Amino acid sequence: MFEEEKPSAMSKLPFKLQVDLYEHARQAASRVFKEIEIEREKLSRVNNLLKFRDIPEVLSSKDLRVGAVDGSSSPTFSDRLGYRIGVYAACYIVFDGNEIISDKDDETMEAGYMMVNQVGDIEQTRKILTLLMTVKEREKALRCIEKYDVDILLIDGSFYGFRTRCSEIKKLDLAEIGISEYKTGWELINHVLKSTRKLVKSGKAVGVIKRLRSCAIDGWILSKTWSKKSIVNRNDRSVLRSLMPCGKYFDYRDIHEDEWTYLHYSNLVTWYKELVRNHIIREDCTPEDNVKRAFEYVHSKLKTQIATDLTPPNSHNEPKSKVGEDLVKEITSRPRIHARLSRYAAPICLELGEGVDLDIVLSYSLKNVNVVTGIPFPIDLVDEQVSLEKEIAREFAEEIETRLLLESEISSEEVEARLEPLNPQKGG
Repeated sequence: MFEEEKPSAMSKLPFKLQVDLYEHARQAASRVFKEIEIEREKLSRVNNLLKFRDIPEVLSSKDLRVGAVDGSSSPTFSDRLGYRIGVYAACYIVFDGNEIISDKDDETMEAGYMMVNQVGDIEQTRKILTLLMTVKEREKALRCIEKYDVDILLIDGSFYGFRTRCSEIKKLDLAEIGISEYKTGWELINHVLKSTRKLVKSGKAVGVIKRLRSCAIDGWILSKTWSKKSIVNRNDRSVLRSLMPCGKYFDYRDIHEDEWTYLHYSNLVTWYKELVRNHIIREDCTPEDNVKRAFEYVHSKLKTQIATDLTPPNSHNEPKSKVGEDLVKEITSRPRIHARLSRYAAPICLELGEGVDLDIVLSYSLKNVNVVTGIPFPIDLVDEQVSLEKEIAREFAEEIETRLLLESEISSEEVEARLEPLNPQKGG
């Protein structure tokens, strides 16, 4: 029997809203058409400046034992009268050649939950949930390396991507809001940081970054022209999707100059207006002086930003600039490479841990790509295993509620005062 086709989200809307959105789609398509026409010449110039290398053929995938690790958290919280509830999980899979050898391993996957008081900033709560998930993901990654002695361990995401906005939660008393595993936000952050460093130093780990928004190529062009009109105004994956053929890769180190990295070039674009407004870039300066002044400014901001996220609150043991210098070097020392593994998908960004052989990683990734997504299939497979749907937090909260309602020692009124949905129309 044929499966009944589900109605689209658009078709469920009132007719007037459907008409409005289809008209907006027509207008948006017209806008993109014009932008494509304008960008063609810019992309042609950029193409002549970038160096694309051939992905090497080094070995058969039969020669390798490869692990893949991913974590997931509930896309939404279940908001109840007394609690905000979220769920997370992590999983690993191990391949020996083309054979999965971890399917009978009871330790491959694990779930957890967070139930905090229904107070406070929801974005801070979201950050805490993400860090709890990352802890579990790192634990699974290190366990996979120890138990299976893999040649390569693919992790979903960048090594230090967790650092963003850590400063917002590091002073929080986690026990006070209902999290017993860690006393403070900083204790949680530090746990993630330490386990990440172990992973980076393992000689096995490779980050597979799918949601990368860096614009280092535009930053590199901007450092030559100091004109926003010269840049493509697109992120690196988008630019490389237009220019780089399948079977090639792009290494950021080919455009690095002096000590500056992809992170410096990308933030050159982000903070360009600030550079102009503060007269860091000046017309009466030589191009060389502008480059020096601009990158020193960006570097100083990065040091402050990263140190604020990844150092203990109220820490005065070392000057922030020295700690920030070390952290910037630690984070940016991991090489990043964009590899086009499929003609049907955008390049994927690979971040290499210490001691990892780039040629082997590229060769394996090309031979074992999902041509639809452009991602090595072990990452696709582990993502499919662990992905949590948006209903999961609500269903988990309902399970808690059901168990409590079966208890004779407490009344249903007491339970509902805590676990009734905050918004009755949405059902929690």
